[in-house]
Amino acid sequence: MVVRTANAEWIEFPLGAVEFLTGVYGRTIHVRGMPRDFPSESPQVLGLSDRID
Repeated sequence: MVVRTANAEWIEFPLGAVEFLTGVYGRTIHVRGMPRDFPSESPQVLGLSDRID
């Protein structure tokens, strides 16, 4: 899995996409540039038409 950060840095993780996402959401994998508290304690899944106010 390769991730591009906001400052155009490429970081390689030696695992698949599902394992990567599981690690990020489980807070066992930290990606430089992402907040340490990501995801929040109460994450939400929003649809394209959902508003964030």
